This record gives sequence, structure tokens and C-alpha cells, in this order.
Amino acid sequence: MNRTVDFLRLATSDPLVLKVSALTDFLWPEFVRDAKPQVKYFADQFEIRQLSRFGKELFEFFYCGGEAEHVVSLDDIENYFRAKQDGLNPETPKGFKPEYTLWSKVLIDVANSPAYPAFQQNCLGKHFESGNAAVCVLNELSDVLHEMLETNTQVHAALTSMAEELQGLRESFVEAMKAGDTAQAAELRQRGKELGENIEDILSDIHSVNKSEIDKSIEQAQKDSEFTSSALNNLAGDNQGFGVKLGNVNEKQELASRLKKNKKLMDFARRLGAMKQAWNQRKRAKKHSSSYSDIVGANMSDDVTKAFPAELALAASQKGRALFALKHSQKTILTKDFEARTKELVQGPVVMYIDISGSMCGDNELWSKAMAYVIAEECYRTKRQVQVHLFDTGIDQSITIDPQQGDARDLLNFILAWYTRGGTSFDQVMRHACGVAEIDCKADVLIITDGQCQVTDNTVRKFNVFKNNHDIDVHSFCIGKKSSSLEMFCDTVQTVDICEDVESVELFQKAIQ
Repeated sequence: MNRTVDFLRLATSDPLVLKVSALTDFLWPEFVRDAKPQVKYFADQFEIRQLSRFGKELFEFFYCGGEAEHVVSLDDIENYFRAKQDGLNPETPKGFKPEYTLWSKVLIDVANSPAYPAFQQNCLGKHFESGNAAVCVLNELSDVLHEMLETNTQVHAALTSMAEELQGLRESFVEAMKAGDTAQAAELRQRGKELGENIEDILSDIHSVNKSEIDKSIEQAQKDSEFTSSALNNLAGDNQGFGVKLGNVNEKQELASRLKKNKKLMDFARRLGAMKQAWNQRKRAKKHSSSYSDIVGANMSDDVTKAFPAELALAASQKGRALFALKHSQKTILTKDFEARTKELVQGPVVMYIDISGSMCGDNELWSKAMAYVIAEECYRTKRQVQVHLFDTGIDQSITIDPQQGDARDLLNFILAWYTRGGTSFDQVMRHACGVAEIDCKADVLIITDGQCQVTDNTVRKFNVFKNNHDIDVHSFCIGKKSSSLEMFCDTVQTVDICEDVESVELFQKAIQ
């Protein structure tokens, strides 16, 4: 096997298809470390390798939106191979090396792929996205290359020796020209041309045989890279607000590496994306009522939106436009003075109690984690403290996110660490709520559960007195069936379907308004 892979990882510092910037040279080693073991198998044995070099050039290609500096333009290479396929004898493009035929054709495949517009849109001018996309392509290509090596052992062994011979002919040609031996140089040139054409034809055939698999690998790579970018965006949120702060390439790489290694985090990011989409969809769909109600008088201003109809009538007539323009410039338009309908509400914290009993495992657990995260993000936006308390037969774990210091890393680690077990006790929830000092300020208490359990009359009575005295609203959300026990101490009891995110988030949005 060692002999057969030599050609594909033939040591070279030369560009294969593209030249790369110094910044790409610097950043690429950090990305390739996250590649599949197969990539490393092909690439890590030599100081400079064709496969790794091709990945680096892909990085440059994606970052520049296809406008990287080419050794030979892809159009020239594509036209050259098309002419050969048509039985013509075209001139070899200047600078093209036959031993790099495979990489040239694969890059053309990338550029012509239906996935490329998405690559271009997501990667242009973005170092992390470009590096991530290049690694995803390498990962998928490595499977194809491995199959090629397994099925073409003799061919690749022959290619290795042919490539070495071709390089020797080039060096001898240069020496002959320096010595002024034009006849020898011409002979070497012809031998090199014939050998190069032979290598080129073999590699073209190998590419043709594997073309469909290469195309599939490119499309899959685009899906993989898009998922990683989407997952990071879901976890990061708005960089100016709540979310894991991803300020540079290294931070993105760190989290992306966690995603690839941690299935739990990957599943959470996927579920969170769907939940965020539903949350934002419901926010956009809401009709925002006017901030004004009754007209209490009139003012002079230039606010056209509040102008009386008689004033607007001026602007509607040709004779009145000049007068209206003058009044507008002088801020003397007669405008309505409204009485504000609403006053600023004083909102306390959002306190979530999430059931982690054994029955909550699986989809229920994932849904509740995603809901906790989006509510925390919304609370940060509205400058509200959020508390998350996990309960079974007791209050097991808790976290508080302050609106002034809302880094989501702690919450993310908290969410990933919790697991389901044990039974359910609503009594413990009520006792804990009464003992939390921060809850004493118009709090909205949210209880998420799928459980049924008995509650004691004394605990319910004490909690209801506490709730009423401190202006606390308690809302419970039952996954599946309503609990009659919750109706004894909650202001609202709602059933939720974890498969219907839009309907579910609407209930939660109403609860924390």
C-alpha cells in the first residue's frame, strides 16, 4: 500500500492548480488537523503533500470566491480537455503539469458543482467558513481516493515511477539548454511530452471512472460545511448579544471541533436551530399594536405621520403643495397629540423549572434544552435575569444568567451536562420557589414537565399565598397530558407538542411578555 499512495502524496512545494496567500499558508495547518484519519494517512507522511496542498488551494479558492491566482485558468484547462475529448490535438496550456491532472479536474468539478454557489455565498471573504469547507471536501474526497487506491494498485505504482521519470526529464532538459545542446534538449522535450500525455491520459481515465463519486462527495461536503456553520450560528446567536462569543477563527475552530466530536452537542445545535427559527417566526408574525390611543390635543411639528387630514389634503392638491412644503420646513404642520396607551412594564426575572425525571429522556430532554436556551437568549435581549433549575424529586442543579454578563458558554455547558433520572416532585418546586430571594420581584415562573405527581395541600396553600403577595405568575407546560396537580398552583396550564415548535413557542412568548 505504501508504494501505491506515493504518487498522490508526491512531495512538492509547487502549486497544483492555484497559488495561495501567506495568510492561507499560515491558517491552513490549523484546519487540516481536524480532517479525517484517512486524510491524515494520505497527507501526514511527508513534509509537503499533494492532498494537503490541494486542500490549501481549496481554502484559497473558497475564500476568494473562485478569483484566486491560477497557475493555469480553469477555463483554459477545461477547454483543453474538452478539445482532447472531441478528438482534437490542442496545445497544452502554458504552465500546466500533466501529473496534476487529477487535481485540476477535481477543482473544475467543484467550480461546476450545483453546490458551488452555496460554497461561494457562505465562504467568500470568511476564513473559518473557507477552511471548514475545504476540510469537508478533503474528508469526502479521501473516501473516493482510498477506493481509487484499492482498485488501481498497479496503475498508481506505475504513475509514481512515471512522475519521477518526468521530473528527471525536466531537469535534464534544463541542463541541456544551459549547455547549449539543442538537439539533446529537443529529444528530452519530445520524450517528456509523450510521457506527460501518457500520465495525463491515465489520470483522466481514473477521474472519469470516479466522476460520479467525486460529484457526490462535493455535494455532501457542502451539506457538512453548511451544517457546521449553521450549528455555530445557532450556538453563537447575535455576536452583540447573548450567545457563545465567536470573535475569531480560533474560537470558531474550537467550537466546531467540539461539534464534530460531541454528538450530544451536535444534536442540541440541530434542535436549537429549529427552535430559533420557530421563535423568530412567531415574533415576526405578531401584530404590534399602536403605542397610542386617544387624541388629547394638537401640536405644531414636521411629523407627517401624525398630521391632521386637513393638513395632508394640502399636499394632495397642486396649489397646496408649496404651502405644505413651507409648513414642513418650518415645523408648523398641525399634528395630533396622543396619550400613550401603555406604560413601561417592570419585569422581573424568568425562572424556569425543568423536569429531568427519567421519562424526560430523549426528544423531550432535547426539546426542553433548546427551549431553555432560546428563552435565555430572549431574556438577555430584554435585559431580564433568567434562572434555570432542574428538578426530579429535588432541585438538583441550577444556573443564573445575568442580563449584564450574558455569555452563553456557562449555559451551554450546563445544558450539555444535565441528564435525566429519578421521579417527579412539584412540592419541591414550590418550596424552592418560595426560598429564592431573586424571585421576589414580579417574576414569571415557567414549569416544563411531562410528569404527574401528587402535591400536598399545605405546600400548595403556602405557595399560593406567596405567589399572590409577590405578584408572581406561574405557567406550566405539560408535554403530552395536563397534570391536575399543576392546576392547583399555576396560573396557566398548557399542553405542548414538541413536534410543533411554532405553536409551542407562541405559548412561551405569551408567558414571558
